[in-house]
Amino acid sequence: MPLSKLRTSEALRTVVDNPRRLEELVTLLDDSSQSLRGRAAATLAGLAEKYPGRLLRVLDRLREALADDSAYVRWHLVYTLGRVGGSFPARATQFLPELLARLDDGNRIVRAVSSHTLSRLASRKPEMIRKLFETSKHDLPPAVARVLRRFARKTKKG
Repeated sequence: MPLSKLRTSEALRTVVDNPRRLEELVTLLDDSSQSLRGRAAATLAGLAEKYPGRLLRVLDRLREALADDSAYVRWHLVYTLGRVGGSFPARATQFLPELLARLDDGNRIVRAVSSHTLSRLASRKPEMIRKLFETSKHDLPPAVARVLRRFARKTKKG
């Protein structure tokens, strides 16, 4: 059965059981139906929670989909990329500029999820995130600043 016909939980189980269907799921992010793109993004977020490594080969496609006109799709994808970046911080450099750009998103939830995602990444790779903000026009979100201050204190003590 096509993933487009399944509920999010069913699609997630199907992709977990059949990893080759990931491409089919990612292709749904290009569908003309906002509802279908939203379900695909939610399914990807669920996949990222337990199997972030499976998404490494589709990072470019996820990054591109962050430009979706649906805030629901965008915040799920920001969350997804954050989970992947948290598990594979070295790969986060591929999409950090896009996460940073989401801090200016027109949707409050997308901005909040972006800030949270960047603070999670800062707890794993503080220098990477510090340098990102030093070279950008963005102000440091309070959540990210707190993580970086904690890291700086630990570094001074250690």
